Amino acid sequence: MSEFLLQNTHGSHFYMKTPSGHDVHVDAAPENLGYDSAARPMEYLIAGLGGCTGIDVVTILNKMKVKYDELNLRILTERSEEHPKKYTKIHIIYEFKGKDLPIDKLERAAQLSQEKYCGASATFRGSTEITYEVKIVE
Repeated sequence: MSEFLLQNTHGSHFYMKTPSGHDVHVDAAPENLGYDSAARPMEYLIAGLGGCTGIDVVTILNKMKVKYDELNLRILTERSEEHPKKYTKIHIIYEFKGKDLPIDKLERAAQLSQEKYCGASATFRGSTEITYEVKIVE
C-alpha cells in the first residue's frame, strides 16, 4: 500500500512528497481561501489521465517501431453543475505529427491504452463517459 501525505502549509495550499519522491503543490482560488499558487486538484486528475494514457501510447508505439515527430493530447472535459462537480464527460484527442504515419497503429495504441493499460482511465470508467479519437495534424 502506498501512502500519500498532504501537508496544509497555509490557506487552501497543500504540499505533498509523492511516493516516487516528487514534490506536488495543490491550491485553490482566492475565493476558496487559496493563493492561486498551484494547479487545482481536479486539474491534476486530468493531468494524471493524460500522462497515463500518453505514456502508454508512446511505449506501445515504440514497441511497434512507429516513428512520429510529435504527439500532443488535447483533453476536453465537462463537469456537473452541482456538488461534487465531478467530471461527467472526458474526450481525449491524440494529435500526431509526422510523415506517412500508419493511422491503424496509432488508433490501436490509443485503444490498447484506453481498454487495457491506463489505470487512470480505468479509474474514471463506470462513473465518467470517456471517449477518444486519433488525428494526424500538419
